[in-house]
Amino acid sequence: MRLPVVSLLLSLSSMGTALACPLDDMLKLCIASGGSLSALHQGVKQGSWTLQPGAVYASSLSAPSTGNELYTMPSGLQFFVNYQNYTNLFSSTCSLNFTGATMKPGVEDLHCSAPQLAAFEKALEEAPLGKITKEDKATGTTYLIEGEHRWLTAFVSTEDISQGLVNGWVETSVAQPNKSMASGPDIH
Repeated sequence: MRLPVVSLLLSLSSMGTALACPLDDMLKLCIASGGSLSALHQGVKQGSWTLQPGAVYASSLSAPSTGNELYTMPSGLQFFVNYQNYTNLFSSTCSLNFTGATMKPGVEDLHCSAPQLAAFEKALEEAPLGKITKEDKATGTTYLIEGEHRWLTAFVSTEDISQGLVNGWVETSVAQPNKSMASGPDIH
């Protein structure tokens, strides 16, 4: 699923506008790769982003394991990923470190132009993610995406768009095949 979304992102980068618009990074990290730890870590191996590991908590049972990680994109923007990995479900929340980004010099780089917002929506529509429902509100736009085994809620805050600031987060849930059923019973 990652490759079709990433190929559509080229249109965002080639629009000639601010390169640090967080929408491009949200698509790459949170939407295209946010459905599993292995996809996120594969991006680290490929040099797509860097990882600062956070805390990992494993319950006394085999599942869920929970944790958080901080990813830094080539643009310099950082995203927090909090996850829960159950036996049959992976759930994550990926959010822009908006406070950290706005404290850096060059906050205007968080500006997303109207063509970049349109390219973000087009990339969502053209990617094989599932049925997309869009809700516009005063504070921003929510995209509800329902796939066969994956559900996403992506929120793009445009409340401060008049000041050039765009914020966002993505919640993802992915049903995983029952590993114990697929591989047979675990006999010791």
